[in-house]
Amino acid sequence: MAIFSKTTRRARVLRTLVHGARLGAIIFVVVFFGLWLATWFVPLPKELLKPVADTLVLVDRNDREIAVVANKRARVSEAASLSEMGQWLPKITVALEDRRFWSHGGVDFFSLAGAIRMDVWAGKLIAGGSTIAQQLIKTTQKRTGWRLYDKLYETLSAVRLNRLWSKERILEEYLNRIDYGNRRLGPRVAARAYFSKELVDLTVAEAIYLAGLPQAPTRFNPWLRPERAERRYRRALAQLAKQGVIEPAMAVALSVQAPPILRRTPPNEAPHFVDAIVARGSGLGGRVVTTLDLDLQRQVTVLAREHLGRLRGRGVGQAAVVVLDNRDGGVLAMVGSADYTGPGGQINGALLPRSCGSVLKPFLYLEAIERRILTAASVLPDTPDAIRAAYVDYDPRNFDERYLGPVRAREALANSLNVPAVYLLSRVGAPSFFVRLHDWGFVFPRDLRAYGAGLVLGNAEVRLADLAAAFAGIASDGKVPAWRLLAEEPRIGRVVASSEATTIVADMLCDDEARRRAFGRGSPLAVPVRVPCKTGTSSGFRDAWTVGATARHTVAVWAGNFDGRPMDATSSIEAAAPLWRAIVDVLLKEDEGVPPPKASDRLVSLDVCRLTGRLPVAESPGVVKEWFLAGTEPKENASVWLKPSLGRPRLILPRDYANWCASVHNYLGAEAEAREDLVLLNPVDGARFMIDRGLSPGQQVLALEATGKPGAVLAWMIDGVPVIPTGENFLWKLSTGEHLAEVSAGALSARARFVVR
Repeated sequence: MAIFSKTTRRARVLRTLVHGARLGAIIFVVVFFGLWLATWFVPLPKELLKPVADTLVLVDRNDREIAVVANKRARVSEAASLSEMGQWLPKITVALEDRRFWSHGGVDFFSLAGAIRMDVWAGKLIAGGSTIAQQLIKTTQKRTGWRLYDKLYETLSAVRLNRLWSKERILEEYLNRIDYGNRRLGPRVAARAYFSKELVDLTVAEAIYLAGLPQAPTRFNPWLRPERAERRYRRALAQLAKQGVIEPAMAVALSVQAPPILRRTPPNEAPHFVDAIVARGSGLGGRVVTTLDLDLQRQVTVLAREHLGRLRGRGVGQAAVVVLDNRDGGVLAMVGSADYTGPGGQINGALLPRSCGSVLKPFLYLEAIERRILTAASVLPDTPDAIRAAYVDYDPRNFDERYLGPVRAREALANSLNVPAVYLLSRVGAPSFFVRLHDWGFVFPRDLRAYGAGLVLGNAEVRLADLAAAFAGIASDGKVPAWRLLAEEPRIGRVVASSEATTIVADMLCDDEARRRAFGRGSPLAVPVRVPCKTGTSSGFRDAWTVGATARHTVAVWAGNFDGRPMDATSSIEAAAPLWRAIVDVLLKEDEGVPPPKASDRLVSLDVCRLTGRLPVAESPGVVKEWFLAGTEPKENASVWLKPSLGRPRLILPRDYANWCASVHNYLGAEAEAREDLVLLNPVDGARFMIDRGLSPGQQVLALEATGKPGAVLAWMIDGVPVIPTGENFLWKLSTGEHLAEVSAGALSARARFVVR
């Protein structure tokens, strides 16, 4: 009985083992079949199916590299085909990473078994033994954090990938996606960074050096840990010799010295230009050709730094430059600050709206000439009271505090006189002129109400790049290019003004003799060839501008401080013009000045009186040649103002010049026409005045001015109270409130209401 029981137990155990073996075999077959089936249907990583995304590489118009723009994944990445990788790098990579690559089906079970055995010995679950296909999957898959699951997915996907893709494609994709250190993905950019070579030009030693880096790109970083990278290089030599990829003798020879590598990243020589492209967010990638001329960029950068060095101690901390190609609007050079790496240096002054000073005046004169409101010979009033009738609350002054009285438009623009410009604005109309400035390409951060009549004197803010493009239109027959940064951008241009009107204004801005009163002779603006140019200085010496154009280029310069801090009474002729001239001199080595005007049926020249702008007479103090739109030539002669007299002729000006004629500014010895009426000049009706709390009460007075018959005795009253003259002047101490000013001379009288706040 006991024997039976013992035999029965053994049989039961045996049956259990047999059943277990059968079950295990079934499970093994099911699992194996399931895994095999999964290798046909497992989805590949979405990232793998996307093409390798090249980082943005910007090159200049001559295909020289400016900068490489990093993205989230790579500092530099540029794919190469397997045929472009040369004969050594793919071969060596396979030998070091997956020597049975060409024979296995995506998984190397021999290597995997060896790795598992070593990992169990090390107390780990699964690691190592990955083929190139598995590493490619690993590089592109999203990790779950479950190492066993991730390894299983990697293995199954590698098998499927091996079915779908050729070995050559798998190897090519792998090489282009792995990190060679310093976030440089792919061998092409690694070869350029470490050896300044293309892949096909790599030596055997350089290929071996590169092939060893992806195993641990941080640990073997050639720039940070070169000694570790060299040790890895020598281990790779030994491994390759052992496999017979290279001869042992070659391995010994190559181990004497590792190939030398470059120790730094090439600098970005146009950082503000590059930032301007990146800021557009256009999704650019790969090698992109820009409009920049790298040689000119380097020269302009050096000139800007040298210029600011000479101005040290003058309160000029920053400068910006834009050089434009007049033909297509391409930006050839852009310097945004004195030092990109210094404090505030990353601000791009070329694209920063700043108070424009007087640089908008040429566009005002051009608009007036185009609309036949005036000619270059027309006389404009440069007197303290010239604009009071048009702008009762605005009292602009010229930069030098002088007033020239009657001044031809050519000289008014060339000398950048403020009063004639505001007077002209009143005739053109500020709203319509503001709209026209938009046509020229200016973009203003505020509307006209914020600028008022001071729009043309610097109240408005403009960008240096916009100014350069607009001024290029003055030098290019009214054809304004849209400034461009990329060669592939469309060349957009628009005709804003007639070629005849722009030719006249360009000629006015070339005239160094006409600007002599303000700038003297031999200033930086006195270029030997015809180069129209204009300066501008904002109030308080906060911004200095100079812009001008040769036949093919426009150069615009700004100088000042980004924080708005005033310069030390340094105007544009010192702060901006010398740098502008230095750049123009560089360009003129291969460029030339703008051509002179040519007479046509729509553009005519005529001799005019130098003083009056009318047809010359015997009494004219001089004759000058002037250009006119056909039909706008003067019809009257200078005898309207110039009267024969013993000695020199008498200059009789209209009544509006009476106060100027009676002032110390009257350098002409002019007389005003006798008046029969009485006109109150200051204050004008509706004027508003503001008490400045920063000044003493004794300084806050209103000068009462009127004009009438010569020798007339004036009597003034404010609010019915007589005003006693102070010396030769009638001065009234400002008092807040609404007031009535009255002036009388015999039976004549005039009055005006004004407000003081």
